[in-house]
Amino acid sequence: MKVLKSRDKLDYHIRGLSDPKRDRLIMLDYDGTLAPFVVDRLKAYPYKGIPELLDAIIDSPKNRVVIVSGREAEEVRYLLGIEHKVEIFGAHGSERIMPDGSLKKDALPKEAEECFSEFEKWAAQKHLLPHLEHKHGSVAFHVRGLDDERAETLLHEAEEEMKHIVRGPLLEYKNFDGGIEIRVVGEDKGKVVGTLLNEVSEETLCFYFGDDLTDEDAFKALGDRGLSLLVRETFRPTNADVWIVPPHELKDWLTRFIITHE
Repeated sequence: MKVLKSRDKLDYHIRGLSDPKRDRLIMLDYDGTLAPFVVDRLKAYPYKGIPELLDAIIDSPKNRVVIVSGREAEEVRYLLGIEHKVEIFGAHGSERIMPDGSLKKDALPKEAEECFSEFEKWAAQKHLLPHLEHKHGSVAFHVRGLDDERAETLLHEAEEEMKHIVRGPLLEYKNFDGGIEIRVVGEDKGKVVGTLLNEVSEETLCFYFGDDLTDEDAFKALGDRGLSLLVRETFRPTNADVWIVPPHELKDWLTRFIITHE
């Protein structure tokens, strides 16, 4: 573990965890954080031992666990494979699986689906549909697993096409670790964090674990309300407070949330 900002802030949150009566909000990205990256994204299962740790954490009503992912929420629920029901924000927040297991989806502007369809037609003409992931609120173009030269070429071509078809103030395109995507403006992990912070008390200990560029919105939104942790094998510039390496340091941190005595 490497402290990137305030040691006092880290110590404050660690001390807070020693009080089993204090509420905790634990927000976690999925890909790259709870699960390693794989070329076949439908086989991106969690690191060994992670589902069991999450179940143990959720066993305490003082812990509120929320998964925040760019994937579709139902896909995350399937891959996660834990026994307890868990809250999941999918597609950067445009989908939400509630504590009771029900799924809610934000209404999308008509321009979004028209833009997504136009980009899919481009991908089909280029025989690149296997690289596409069409989600609620976004369409992602993946290049993970390709050699660097091929990945760079395809990303450039995809971005040029996105520049052409993304029009008006409702849509934007952004890079992520391993690709680029078109999504609805305002649907991001920072908005999710803001929503969750409004749902908990000021006394709640808040944590966000993430690895991707898309998690930077969450780190910024969390700010001084909680502790943000960059979860990556290699370091990159970040707004997070702490850098930890998965899976061992991640597991060490998750173990801290297990309350053995109520």
